[in-house]
Amino acid sequence: MSAAAKKVLVTGARGFIGRRCLPLLAARGYEVHAVSSAECRDAGATWHRCDLLDDSEAAALLQRLRPTHLLHLAWIATPGEFRASPANLDWLAAGVRLAGRFFREAGVRAVGMGSCAEYGVSATPCREDSTPLEPGTLYGEAKAAMYYALRAAARGRGTWAWARLFFPYGPGEPPGRFIPGVIAGLLRREPVACTHGRQVRDFVYVDDAAEACAALLDSGASGAYNVGSGEGITLRRAADLIVAQLGHGELLRFGERAAPADDLEYVVADPVKSRRDLGWAARVGLEEGIRRSIAAHAGN
Repeated sequence: MSAAAKKVLVTGARGFIGRRCLPLLAARGYEVHAVSSAECRDAGATWHRCDLLDDSEAAALLQRLRPTHLLHLAWIATPGEFRASPANLDWLAAGVRLAGRFFREAGVRAVGMGSCAEYGVSATPCREDSTPLEPGTLYGEAKAAMYYALRAAARGRGTWAWARLFFPYGPGEPPGRFIPGVIAGLLRREPVACTHGRQVRDFVYVDDAAEACAALLDSGASGAYNVGSGEGITLRRAADLIVAQLGHGELLRFGERAAPADDLEYVVADPVKSRRDLGWAARVGLEEGIRRSIAAHAGN
């Protein structure tokens, strides 16, 4: 497909990852159209105000634009709420309608944003083609259902892929998540209540995650692809890296908060498939990513 024919619609374009995808897609030759439920005039894309949960608005937008590509990132992601929110079902229904209409309107390729929350308990790194999808939260269930719905919508009409995101972090990360919470607390010299901190997580820097989305959309690959570093680290160790730069480790209160009942002890990506098929790998290490996050917090 020629560059002039590549028109992408990006949902969730004002979000943590979405806004970083826009310039990457433009650099790859896409005519970039971005969706927001609020007025937005950021450069680098043509913006469209649309409530994707309103079926008539979403249908009218697709019919008017007739994009060749769809990068669907929009979903509920409010820290402390998204895991169990009934809004997950609203976003699932909206996503199913959007994917179906996109391909019926002659769309060529769609990529959706998934989550490591789709995977079940695993003592080893999660592999796209062998680790069972056994989500333990409503959020994970809805994301897994959207994965299957996108695959079904594309069948016989176009191509599709699914970016299964692990734990993104970096400048602009919403407050209420672990890394920005620790950084903010230490900068304010306030106690930071934490869980036991033994959970092992795979953190991926936000710019790397955006690069993965752009690479996946621009490829011919199909199926699910992990977006993670492949390196597991305990929350305690992640906090140590923050303390190494800010000091005041005495303010961390591990064990003061109970971990959620559905909190898995080990969630790490196997990145081999993404490296092999997309040529993508996370480039920013956690220590450097934390340094950049601290600089962004301190500058606000």
